[in-house]
Amino acid sequence: MKRSVTKIAGLGCVIVLLAGLACACGPRESPPTTNENQANEKLINNMIDDFFAYVKIADTKRMPAYFEDSAEAENSISRAYENVGDKAFGEWCGKISAESKVTGIGAKEADVELTVTLRDDAAIMENAAEDGAFADEGNLSDAIHSAPFATKKITVKVVKDETWIFDQVSSEDLLDVLFGFLQTDGLIAPPEESTTGKNELPISVYDAYWVDTKGQETGGYHCSDGKICLYVYTWNTYSNKEISYEYTDAAGNLLYSNTFLMKNNTDWIACSWSPSAALPAGEVFCHVYDTNGDLVYISNIGIYADDALIPYPITWLSTSSWIGADGLPVTEYLADTASISYEGKALKFYKDLELLYQFTDAEGTVLFEGTMSVTESTDTFRFSYVPEVPFEQDTTVTLTVTTSDGTPFLNAQIGIVMPEVIETDENGNPVEIPSADVANAG
Repeated sequence: MKRSVTKIAGLGCVIVLLAGLACACGPRESPPTTNENQANEKLINNMIDDFFAYVKIADTKRMPAYFEDSAEAENSISRAYENVGDKAFGEWCGKISAESKVTGIGAKEADVELTVTLRDDAAIMENAAEDGAFADEGNLSDAIHSAPFATKKITVKVVKDETWIFDQVSSEDLLDVLFGFLQTDGLIAPPEESTTGKNELPISVYDAYWVDTKGQETGGYHCSDGKICLYVYTWNTYSNKEISYEYTDAAGNLLYSNTFLMKNNTDWIACSWSPSAALPAGEVFCHVYDTNGDLVYISNIGIYADDALIPYPITWLSTSSWIGADGLPVTEYLADTASISYEGKALKFYKDLELLYQFTDAEGTVLFEGTMSVTESTDTFRFSYVPEVPFEQDTTVTLTVTTSDGTPFLNAQIGIVMPEVIETDENGNPVEIPSADVANAG
């Protein structure tokens, strides 16, 4: 026995020595600087904001991408969705919000304290039938809607792959907080056998976009445009199903209402409106309702003056930002910066675009202009330029991007600041400059 212990101990020494040699020979990774930590913290908070934005709209396709084990996350979310149905799932998700606080951070991983606000599941169950189940999805949805809020705190770990994501160990706990209640067995009672035929599935929307008079997707309308239309596409097809829709202004005032009949195996809805008079500049909202009057979708779009250009139809995520030479977000550049870049992250993928971009200073002087040909499908757009000489004073730089026909595509602005000048003595030590009051005292 003693000989065996000696052998193991000797092997341990060899491993320690080899580890020491490996550390001595290989390059050491420098710990992140304060600025790098701040930049990573911003990226983490933006990632969490984007994730909970998709939770809030019950986007089951986008949520799994924020987890290290995306396949397991997708299975967990799907189990919740299939267990309660589209209506109850959407009602539950629509009431979720979260606050995040980074409590520890490194170059590749960080700890985050999440405070999640959602409906109180215990209060929801108080409205269930005596056998602990709801009669149908609608009853569960109503109970979710009327339940009080509760908060749950959870600490998760995020790791940096290409982007920051929730690590595999934390995923199970976070998914349980968000969707564990919806996975409860027997939450909805099994339907009684029907003698009238197959029960019709409720409306479930998977995509929607606004179109112009040619049926092309648009980023807005002019005040005098004679027709406004939102196309809504559903996961399932329907026959002889009448859908109602309403248009309102930003204050909620009703502007127009109508119905649309989904005829023979139809999977789309046209919410068309021809205003009788010019609309004021601002926004209009379209509300889409199922046959039973339940709101199933809402979308808004801008109304622009007749002489204004309509923006390109694209939605930018909050992770879009100006970035430094290291690829991390910055909130301003120093006057002697070697590179100025903006990276835009879009909600959808785009291709076959010819983009013109221009960097200008506060006086409107063109600093750089270029073109970008987007031939492959992408959701990331990066625009950069290298200043030929340092800036001589504080100013701003504006990035303006248009399509080849002049359609506004992107606009962003950032400040340029002069570096702080520190006076030193002959030995290179900082010299304290007396304030004006002290200098005038003698």
